[in-house]
Amino acid sequence: MNRHVLIINRWTNGFAAYHRYVDHARDRVAYLTTADGRAPLDEELAEEIRVLPDLLDTRAALVQVAELVARHGPFTHVLALSEFDLELAGEIRRRHGIPGRGPAEVAAVRDKVVMKARVAAAGLRVPVHRATPTAAAVRDFAERHGYPFVLKPRAGADSQGVHVVSGADRLRDLLDGADLADAQCEEFIDGVLYQVDGVVRGGRLLTSRSWRCGASCLDFATGTAFSSIANDDRDFEKRVTVFAERVCAALDLTDDVFHLEVFRTPGDDLVFLEIGARAGGGQVRFVWDEVYGVDLVALSAQVQLGEEVRVAPMDLDGPVAGYLMMPEPPVRPAVVDAVTTLVDDVPGMYAETLPAPGTVLSGHGGAVHTAGTFRYAAADADAVASAIEQTLAAYRLDWHPLGAQPGEEGARRKAEPTGSTPAAVLETAVPASAVPETAVPGRAVPETAVPEAAGLPAREAPDGRH
Repeated sequence: MNRHVLIINRWTNGFAAYHRYVDHARDRVAYLTTADGRAPLDEELAEEIRVLPDLLDTRAALVQVAELVARHGPFTHVLALSEFDLELAGEIRRRHGIPGRGPAEVAAVRDKVVMKARVAAAGLRVPVHRATPTAAAVRDFAERHGYPFVLKPRAGADSQGVHVVSGADRLRDLLDGADLADAQCEEFIDGVLYQVDGVVRGGRLLTSRSWRCGASCLDFATGTAFSSIANDDRDFEKRVTVFAERVCAALDLTDDVFHLEVFRTPGDDLVFLEIGARAGGGQVRFVWDEVYGVDLVALSAQVQLGEEVRVAPMDLDGPVAGYLMMPEPPVRPAVVDAVTTLVDDVPGMYAETLPAPGTVLSGHGGAVHTAGTFRYAAADADAVASAIEQTLAAYRLDWHPLGAQPGEEGARRKAEPTGSTPAAVLETAVPASAVPETAVPGRAVPETAVPEAAGLPAREAPDGRH
């Protein structure tokens, strides 16, 4: 019998070309999307497209779904590939008796308190943590476990609302007027962040690869370049693969593409951080597709729809991929004046994406609208690390604050290489605590954040949370 699929979409780019993943001629496909997300959808192939101002408005979304069911009949599948739409998809399945992950199962991959409890129950190490819905609960955690610790949302993503609390003064500032209803505190883990991407079908891990990060998602959000290099250490890959399999089993991830984050401590322990039941962000999807020939987004749709898929195990003797993302300037919004192309000058770099002159970097681009991304492929991890180091040394982005002109006196003064950002520039931009001390107004010079060719990173990432 043909499927009747409801797709929940918030993507505005090529990843929303769902007709590449779902046969719209064989299946009936309806969409629930945002206004911006409508553009990449194929309206001629769709059964119907319903637009909502905000997909997080569950009540309004359920009304639209009920109308679609009344008009076209019940759905057999609900497909949601963005992490932010998993709760809505679960509630729709529950309300309409549709097979798949319901609210309780969604909580295991979205609620970090529930998630860590289940992983810990499976015998894996997790950070000490607890739900802290009040200021008193946060203070109690600080008294019991000391500083630093991490305060973040239970169901957040992209480092939104994540804070490393270094001391009592910082905690006092954070708690002033804070909404803590969805908050949790957890132990700060001193270690190297690894990300593991993989595909499971029928409860079996088909393929995976771990990636060593030169910084963290939180670092990137606050002004540090983020690098990631595929691991080519066979012994460690075996360990982290077994760890990933145990995590998936603990959380009932049976037909999913996943993005796992784990710390490797100085004592060589593996500590679970969190997992997403979705393809990794940043440049993860690009390098998997371009270097390894694996389309993680297509696989996400196919395994969730119950299709049989063929994907070969990762070949550690093959090329090693990596990527680098450059943060936005410390003063935001900023207008790009010029950026140096490097793709023809750095061995091992095969692609770059640079903001065009005139682009406004608002500080809200996340891992999508950055000050430049670079992708690499080489024979081993050492060669990729060397290429990233060369990129960091040669990279230059010239910019001026929005509202000023490059030739104005104020803009020229801001472009002077002072070695730090003047406090006056930050009054209407970003908090001084979020600006790296090495930032130079007018020229983006991010901190170096790349693993050494071997051994531990030259500069340990302070935290890997996002």
